[in-house]
Amino acid sequence: MSRKKILWLCSWYPAKTDPYNGDFIQRHARAAALYNDIYIIHVAGDETGNTKKPEEGKYQSEGLTEHIIYYQKSTSFFGRLLSHFRWLRLFKAAINNYIGNNGIPDVVHVHVPVKAGLFALWFKRKYKVPFVVTEHWGIYNDVEIHNYQGKSAAFRQLTRRVFEKADVFLSVSQFLAEGVNKLVVEKKYEIIPNVTDTSVFYYKDRKNVVFRFIHVSNMVPLKNAEGILMAFRLLLQQITNVELVMVGDTNTSIRNFAKELGLTGSQVLFRGEIPYYEVAREIQEADCLVLFSNIENSPCVIGEALCCGLPVIATKVGGIPELVNEENSILIEPKDEKALVAAMQQMITRFSEFNHKKIAEKAQSRFSYPVAGKKFNEIYSLLAARN
Repeated sequence: MSRKKILWLCSWYPAKTDPYNGDFIQRHARAAALYNDIYIIHVAGDETGNTKKPEEGKYQSEGLTEHIIYYQKSTSFFGRLLSHFRWLRLFKAAINNYIGNNGIPDVVHVHVPVKAGLFALWFKRKYKVPFVVTEHWGIYNDVEIHNYQGKSAAFRQLTRRVFEKADVFLSVSQFLAEGVNKLVVEKKYEIIPNVTDTSVFYYKDRKNVVFRFIHVSNMVPLKNAEGILMAFRLLLQQITNVELVMVGDTNTSIRNFAKELGLTGSQVLFRGEIPYYEVAREIQEADCLVLFSNIENSPCVIGEALCCGLPVIATKVGGIPELVNEENSILIEPKDEKALVAAMQQMITRFSEFNHKKIAEKAQSRFSYPVAGKKFNEIYSLLAARN
């Protein structure tokens, strides 16, 4: 099987300015690189003032090249305008560098239409190269504060143009794809969900003396971490042999809220932001993942927990119902703390009924790198053969 040259144009991607920005895209790239040569271009703005002149770095591993360019980004009105043109110039220069060294790619793949989709449109017009667009941004709803309807006319026009001209539309969830079809343009789509590094997230037998719930998120308001804490306080009034681990940006306000609720350090354990492999270890040492989000797209942590054999309590929002079933989860309505308490009680009571090894095996068959990589390869092969 010949490896094809696939150029990824990424609006989001992990960089030193924000190592978590689009880390799920990076995992998709590693999956795709199992079967094709993937070249990433991402231009990252630095608002700290530490990047006085453009800098760049190339990071290579088998089948994957990550070309990240940094520039100083301004937040003032005229500064933002200047930053936009600076971004365009640097992105175009990186593309010219790629063409000079590698030739024209077989397929272009855009991740998040704005703004990298501009260059996918340019590639298609100038070189007739087909392109794929994957949307990851869950803004196509009326719950997210900064949703699609509230974006500028230029943003909406570019988004529409990219989806219209794309040869293939991929989404990480049906929920997200249907939002695009409803608000942007009707377009046939395929689903390739967020992937999990199963060399890190895998089943380990656990026999906890104290039942351990775990919550992993960036703790923004839509994740409703406060609601989990309030429900956990109610649970402790009925069951004492239980603890809650909170992993993520557990800021001072969340910690103070826990203190106000009278939750001690032995009952609620705040881990803060920790490396990916440590997140895996925390999940492997827990018994159940809890998500109490008001809105979601397709949270990576559900796949990660399932690959470790953990059952999940989550809200019936966004793409979550697509990821779980009655064999591995309990789903509840959002913002219903009494329902969350009841689900936690039920999880403790029914815990032995869950087949944890089977949960892990089925999850790995859905969310592993090879599974997603093969799907990407099928799509790239069809487009390259057609071109």
